[in-house]
Amino acid sequence: MKSIFPLCTRVRLLRHTMSVSIMKLCAVFLFAALSTLPLTSWAGEGGGSHYTPGTRGDFAMAMIGPKGWYLRNELIYLDGKIGPTTLGNTVFLEAEQQVWLNTAKLSYLSDSRVLGGRFGAVLSIPLVIDADLSGEVAKLFPSERKANRSGLADMSVTGILNWKEGNFNYNAGLSLYAPTGSYDADRILNLGRNYWTLNPFFAFTWMHPKRGHEVSLTTGYMVNSENEDTDYQSGSEFHVDFHLAQHFSSKFAIGVDGYYYKQLTDDEGPLLDQANALLVSLGKDSLGGFKGEAFGLGPAVKYTFTVGEKDITVIAKWLHDLDATNRFETDIAMCAIAFKF
Repeated sequence: MKSIFPLCTRVRLLRHTMSVSIMKLCAVFLFAALSTLPLTSWAGEGGGSHYTPGTRGDFAMAMIGPKGWYLRNELIYLDGKIGPTTLGNTVFLEAEQQVWLNTAKLSYLSDSRVLGGRFGAVLSIPLVIDADLSGEVAKLFPSERKANRSGLADMSVTGILNWKEGNFNYNAGLSLYAPTGSYDADRILNLGRNYWTLNPFFAFTWMHPKRGHEVSLTTGYMVNSENEDTDYQSGSEFHVDFHLAQHFSSKFAIGVDGYYYKQLTDDEGPLLDQANALLVSLGKDSLGGFKGEAFGLGPAVKYTFTVGEKDITVIAKWLHDLDATNRFETDIAMCAIAFKF
């Protein structure tokens, strides 16, 4: 699906002596990039979204490997802050959060073809290890509220089709995010977003066969259902993730991840109307339609080692929001381990 945006541990050098082992882990990273991490921390309602920056822009995101089952495990730390927003049914003047999240992604890649493209699928299961949130409640005399929570977040499933032409690889797919995380409108910190999201996407990777230069890009459009507990309708979202990398060998590569996010339609609902009226009464700026926009960059590194006869790849990255409007302005650190069964 993460955003599922994919990481590839092997450079596909188009040489006559290319070994099959170089391709064994490619599918892992394809699927990893196709599924995103569904936290309550990202704008839509609460300054959040089912889209998480950095999970779709990765090494060789549109290259895939041989048929089989793959597993990828990601440990992520997020540290962010936001200005006026709604969290649950409460209006805040500002808030900040720190989240430890672990996401397991089980992927399958088939040799079967649909419309000429190879078919694959992934199931993403995110578990919030620890989440802390604190902020100033919007009222005449602001008060601080805090919350801590852990547990299952919103799961996602993705289907993809992959095509290859020369040095170009292409993916087209559809991700569905389900409201499996616990939610209560009276809580200021929730593990799920309490609505469904449909995310069609397209990705491509260009890899120079000899020099190891790589350019990859994923773009998607997210449509959200209504949160029935708060009658809040989050607007539609557009996102682009890109990755520039240099592969020094089939085992080692470094790169730069980046993303641009823009909400295309306004949020709507009585909760947002109440928040706007309250903020204006306190002499603050209105949230308006609370449309979000953000841009971020950061480094990434990939290294593959062998245990017995199994290739295991480690990917580390850090993303910093250079600009964020109506979203949590966040630093994201990630360490992932992936392998083929």
